[in-house]
Amino acid sequence: MTYKNSHNFNSQGHYILVLEDNDCRRTVSLEASKYSLGRHSSNSIIINSRQISRKHATLIRKLNRKTYQESFWILDGDLDGNKSQNGIFVNGQKCLIHELRDGDLINFGCDVTASYHLVSQGSVTPLEKKATKAIADPSLNLSLNDPHQKSTFILENFQAKDRCNDDTFQEQAYLDPVTELPNRILLHEYLSIAITNAKRANTHVAVILIDINHFSKINDVLGYSIGDQLLHGIGQRLKKCLRTGDIIARWGGDEFAILLPNLKETNDVDKILQRIIKELKLPFTVQQHSQSLGSSLGMAIYPQQGRNAQEIIQLAEKELKEQQKNKQSSILEQNISQIEERLYQALANHEISLYYQPQLNIKSSQIEAMEAFIRWKHPKYGLISPQKLFPLVDQTEFIVPLTRWILATACQQNKIWQNQNLPSILVSVNISSHQFYHPQLVELLDEGLTQTNLDPRWLELEITESTVLENVDLAYKILKKLKDRGVYLCLDDFGLGYAAVSNLHQMPFDKIKLDVSVIKNLTEKPNSTLLVSGLIALGENFKMRVVAEGVETRQQFDALFNLQCQSMQGYRFSYPLPVEEATQFLTFYGSEVSS
Repeated sequence: MTYKNSHNFNSQGHYILVLEDNDCRRTVSLEASKYSLGRHSSNSIIINSRQISRKHATLIRKLNRKTYQESFWILDGDLDGNKSQNGIFVNGQKCLIHELRDGDLINFGCDVTASYHLVSQGSVTPLEKKATKAIADPSLNLSLNDPHQKSTFILENFQAKDRCNDDTFQEQAYLDPVTELPNRILLHEYLSIAITNAKRANTHVAVILIDINHFSKINDVLGYSIGDQLLHGIGQRLKKCLRTGDIIARWGGDEFAILLPNLKETNDVDKILQRIIKELKLPFTVQQHSQSLGSSLGMAIYPQQGRNAQEIIQLAEKELKEQQKNKQSSILEQNISQIEERLYQALANHEISLYYQPQLNIKSSQIEAMEAFIRWKHPKYGLISPQKLFPLVDQTEFIVPLTRWILATACQQNKIWQNQNLPSILVSVNISSHQFYHPQLVELLDEGLTQTNLDPRWLELEITESTVLENVDLAYKILKKLKDRGVYLCLDDFGLGYAAVSNLHQMPFDKIKLDVSVIKNLTEKPNSTLLVSGLIALGENFKMRVVAEGVETRQQFDALFNLQCQSMQGYRFSYPLPVEEATQFLTFYGSEVSS
């Protein structure tokens, strides 16, 4: 191995690095401010081993501004962010960066090792002089292969200072413990070096700051443990978007920073940005919890937008804040944000619950299903119905955790009823348009069924006619996936002008529900009897059960009974009931129900 040095001695003494491989042992006096170690000839310290990376490690002299004492830090890889193949180990622990202390033992992930020592000023021994001479003249090799000479060389001839230095920075000061990424301190160091290199090579440097929108809500609803795992996953996924040599760091909280050094063309940044945006739109899954994320980005490029590291960072932060501000610029968006925050609180405080309304088979006098209705028991406004709740939810990112909660709660409640030996029934869950076309719906369904161990045949999903007609082709694909899970499918609000009749035979529905307006017209408009009769016949022809919902009066019941409509639901039989009353209803009326 050979080495290249300059002279800059530390006032408290100087440092040496004793390197040893299969061929020989060498001693390097660390006098410069920076060293690169590796097998390539461009390194300050060249190590002749095929197991060593071309750019394996870097030594940097650092000044502790509290104690005004210097020390050396060893980094895995080079200062452009390229890591070694085998890593570096200090005192047996693998590390990305480590502040070296007197006596530290270093391994380069192979048979090459080293030890690091502080030699007091004015206490140069004959062996140190010989080592210094060897540095100046590489033809003079120190050969200390004898174990006794080795221990004498390290322990006796180098008068080490006390290792205790409570004021020096620890490795944790440069690494984020949650994501295992560099933090903003280390990124600042890398940025300064990248700008210096860009000045020399006439290239560009970019910094991208990324903020994960509303991440605090994830911690509130799912807990900090899952939140930390999600942050780690975000960091790992962002890494995949970058080039070799690019650096990602945790900037703090729910923010990440990306350093793009050595950019030949600024257009290269756009390609990386598109990859980042696309990657962050994909859902993240942690411990069976799937989460979609929103994000805001800010960016600045050297030298076009700033001449030094501080200016680049400030401009990137300014752009990030402006983007965040633009997303919440209107009063409507601000209100939505407040509503979303309040909804997360409501779920965490158990203000949101499910009520259940029985669905009756008139022919068999049995309860055949319980339809779940979401209710928000607001401390100030009382019970808020789904008709008022979902228009609010659909405007926010709360739709995913709410859907997850509804499906899991409904499945769990049905499982509880089964365990209580109550009649086996369907539990029916309404799926809004926003929920239905959300890319995570099938995944959320799988989560709910898996967590509760409910047989899918006892879960029914109700999708409205208008939802299906928004995009018939896509709706069919989604319905097919849901049906493949084994759940029961119901077409809700059917009969508003036969709008979905032409597509009904293609859809995998098991049941159709006649719209409330159709049932109301049954007694108010005599001609509507023909419509209801036709709809019932249509369902039977397609081998689908037909349910009349919104049955409120005896006259409506009698008319439907005469038309041989077997299944009914409405206030005539029961209002939506809280879970305790729904359980009592099943207990007392589960075996037989009369009109």
